[in-house]
Amino acid sequence: MLQKTAFKISFLAICLVPTLTFGLNEKSPEENKISEPTVVHQIYEQSKKNDNWKSAFLTGKDAQVVFMSISPATNPKNEIGMETHQFDQVIFIAEGNAKTDLNGKTSTVKTGDLIFIPQGTPHNVINLNKDKPLKIISVYSRTDIPAHSQLKKSTDSAEKE
Repeated sequence: MLQKTAFKISFLAICLVPTLTFGLNEKSPEENKISEPTVVHQIYEQSKKNDNWKSAFLTGKDAQVVFMSISPATNPKNEIGMETHQFDQVIFIAEGNAKTDLNGKTSTVKTGDLIFIPQGTPHNVINLNKDKPLKIISVYSRTDIPAHSQLKKSTDSAEKE
């Protein structure tokens, strides 16, 4: 009887304990999508290389950096399109000239300018040049598209995983 009990304890220790602890060091699917802490040099230059409508550059738990290229090739209307988010957004103009519409107030912006959009604000950014893409860096206070996503055109969809 003592041998059977010792066998059962040994069996549990050898088989079950490693099985139960196997997943403890594994990252959850959500954590696997989060970018490592990063310092980015020359981000404007990096964003200019993006030819996709949207490319997720860095993704955190509660924030995301997305490169966008707005042109007739990525969106026939040559604009982001009027939209409203339930989170704040900051847009940096990396290259080009655009017209903004922030809740009905229009302005023009150019390379080096910043647009701050509080949550709930209807907004649009319109490329003023039909021949050259508008390159922007958009920082969302929540994720907008799945990590590592690349949407070639505005009509492409990205379902969140």
